[in-house]
Amino acid sequence: MSQWALPAIAVMLIGYGAVSGRLRSTPISQAMVFVTLGLLAGNRVVDLVDADMVTQFVRRLAEATLTLVLFTDAVRVNRGRLRHESALPTRLLGVGLPLTVVAGTLAALVLFPQMNLWTAAALATMLAPTDAALGLPVVTNPRLPSRIRQGLNVESGLNDGVCVPLLIIFLTIAEAEEGIGHVEPLKVIAEQIGFGAVGGVAAGALGAWVLRTFGGRGWMEETWRQIDAVATPLLAYTLAAASGGSGFIAAFVAGIVFRVVAADHAKETTFLAEQTGELLNAVTFLLF
Repeated sequence: MSQWALPAIAVMLIGYGAVSGRLRSTPISQAMVFVTLGLLAGNRVVDLVDADMVTQFVRRLAEATLTLVLFTDAVRVNRGRLRHESALPTRLLGVGLPLTVVAGTLAALVLFPQMNLWTAAALATMLAPTDAALGLPVVTNPRLPSRIRQGLNVESGLNDGVCVPLLIIFLTIAEAEEGIGHVEPLKVIAEQIGFGAVGGVAAGALGAWVLRTFGGRGWMEETWRQIDAVATPLLAYTLAAASGGSGFIAAFVAGIVFRVVAADHAKETTFLAEQTGELLNAVTFLLF
């Protein structure tokens, strides 16, 4: 990586910050800006950042970003409103997502005729879910109806729970047809969702209990109240990943549990997590 790579990234972050408020009211999203800047700074144009070196850690950075975004999105969910507005996320997950997978499968078969049906279905399943990081400008925009924001927020957090089982089933059938590999789909699905949910509940309950118990007594400094809400999704993700579960499901479940257990303490302590997620989001798209 060039010695000028980090100064260049810092200048890009500062530069975007200068016009971020102005761009918020335009169709130009943060992701668009940083992907474009990344293309300019990468090997194709200025060659400030070595793409081969970036690929060694960009996946981990993306995972950390999505973990924080999913957690803070879940904390932001208003349970009272969601009870009255549950029809939209239910339709998105139960109707819209499966139809998107079907449409994607047909498109893949047309674009890549050498693919068999199950490989095309696996590709479509990987591309179908909405991305929480890309959807952040939408779910945080107060000008949009609450029903839309809450619906997309919940859907982006739970679509892993729908797509992971489908992906495993399609990959297993594709491998069986090719005569390679041996995976037990039901076992892997149960582990991904089950251990993911367990890790999320455990981490969310612990982080929220510490915040409510010790923060309520005035034993925690404000800085560490904020750090608690960063460490909680980290714990959820790593617990789930270590046990074979989905870290992303764990992060979203942890956010829901954190909000329920911590109650009024929850939202006021996620500022650092939200801002860290915003920064990592920008850097991820830049390096991508």
